[in-house]
Amino acid sequence: MKKYVASVMALMLLLTSVPAFAAGSTTKVIVKVNGTQVQFSDAAPLERKGSLMLPLRTIAQYLQIGITSDKKTERIVLAKSGLNVSFKTGAKEAKVGGAVVAFSPAAISVKNRVYVPISFFENVLGLTTKYDKGTHTVSITAPIAQPEEIVKDVTALLQAGEFQKLIERYFDDNLKQALPADKLVEAWKQAAGIIGRYIEVSHIFQEKIDEHIMLTEARLKFEKTSIRLILPMNSTGQLIGLVIQPVTIDVEKPHTVVEEELTIGKGTAYELGGTLTLPKGATSPVPAIVLVHGSGPNDRDETAFGFKTFRDLAYGLAGQGIAVLRYDKRTYVYGSKSIPGDAAYITVKEETVDDAILAARLLKSDKRIDPDNVYMAGHSLGGLLGPRIDAQGGDFAGLVLIAGSPRPLWEILYDQWTEVVNAMDSKDPARAATEAWVKAEYARAKTLSKLSDEEAANTTIFQYPAIYYKEMDSHSAGQYAAQLTKPVLVLQGENDFQVYADKDYVRWQELFKGKSNATFKLYPNMNHFLTEYDGPGAGTVQEYWIPGLVSQKLIDDLASWILKKSKR
Repeated sequence: MKKYVASVMALMLLLTSVPAFAAGSTTKVIVKVNGTQVQFSDAAPLERKGSLMLPLRTIAQYLQIGITSDKKTERIVLAKSGLNVSFKTGAKEAKVGGAVVAFSPAAISVKNRVYVPISFFENVLGLTTKYDKGTHTVSITAPIAQPEEIVKDVTALLQAGEFQKLIERYFDDNLKQALPADKLVEAWKQAAGIIGRYIEVSHIFQEKIDEHIMLTEARLKFEKTSIRLILPMNSTGQLIGLVIQPVTIDVEKPHTVVEEELTIGKGTAYELGGTLTLPKGATSPVPAIVLVHGSGPNDRDETAFGFKTFRDLAYGLAGQGIAVLRYDKRTYVYGSKSIPGDAAYITVKEETVDDAILAARLLKSDKRIDPDNVYMAGHSLGGLLGPRIDAQGGDFAGLVLIAGSPRPLWEILYDQWTEVVNAMDSKDPARAATEAWVKAEYARAKTLSKLSDEEAANTTIFQYPAIYYKEMDSHSAGQYAAQLTKPVLVLQGENDFQVYADKDYVRWQELFKGKSNATFKLYPNMNHFLTEYDGPGAGTVQEYWIPGLVSQKLIDDLASWILKKSKR
């Protein structure tokens, strides 16, 4: 599946996590919810006085029903959009809204687990049930929630700050671990602080990704901007991811350019879709540039937050006579299968370098492109890797290093994490622990060279496998850059708080000092995604929630530099 970050979500139950074996015999019974077999991790169906009793908590999760206990009334509460049920153990009836509904036999509690009979699901919850005694299979069928209902409920829970309820009602077990309530709170706080008052859902669409995953996406309109709510769900209706991101600015393709789809690495194990943007009506071979992504599984537009950096560069440069090739990153298309064998051993060679070289070769083989004037623009991580890509086979006419750095990646991450710590409230109990973790990770990073590949593959530093950094350090960006004699253009935003003007940009200047092949441009008010911004939240992640376009000044400077070099 393509990227669903979790850029960026459990209720305390009466039912705790103590293994339970009933007073009465457990029985080997298969339970299916909407055709999916329920996996019972810490409780199993049991027979009690001739009746089959099912553990409620586990089945409720498969039904996307939140479950909690009311300590004042000692009642167990089940909640979902349009559903509110409460009952007590030992009772044969439940309150459903304002009505009382009977079921039999009574609910029981065994080892802190609540068990109910099959009739509870049919009579109380209104579901269709069937018990085949021959195959010992219980089938429970619930109507599949409509996209509108899911989006409405998730949005309401986010707006009300009911993050625990959201988690318990919708998250599968993996997502509960990956996105606990504290992380969800922080992500939503960042957005809510700048997007303003919620207005409405303006668009919903659903797409089946494969037989196991259904993707629901909605556009939520807020006072100051709109956001995308992306909800990938498994076959049982549980969320396996939750993405909240700004809506990027829609831009029509300029009438001065034409585009075509092509494949990078055609015939290899890792074919990648790409887009070639060309000046319309060009009659002779034109100069061209390959765009190389930053960190993470990026699409060809390098879509992130409210930005489509590579789309903007492609339209802007092609409109001035320069062909632009952008493509989906290997980790975006293939995920953990981006290398054969153990995914823990993936490095930037497989993630970025190899495919950028193939992209360069594809451009040079195109008769519409001037093979002597094929350039590369690397953004962020792509900028760091640019000199290496060139040396290992890219063989470009020149390099454009945008918001990149010759420093080791782990050193940059140390600075970023230090900024996170410094921004935390001094009274926050998590600050000291985070600061200690950052220092410990940094100390470990400085011992990278002493680790074997196997040790590095099984160790993490700043949440990346250590082998990722180790391999990069063995191909120093600074050493490759120092050997460059071809033209180099270094571009940097002054307000970039991910790669630093006073550390990384300055390091490039020191590295190329006295060399006539390097040109430098520093842009005021420009952030990491090459957008100029000086409004609320400037200099923080909050500004990323305001969609923006790549600076026209940067596009013009880049186009001018390439065209001048191409005429030599």
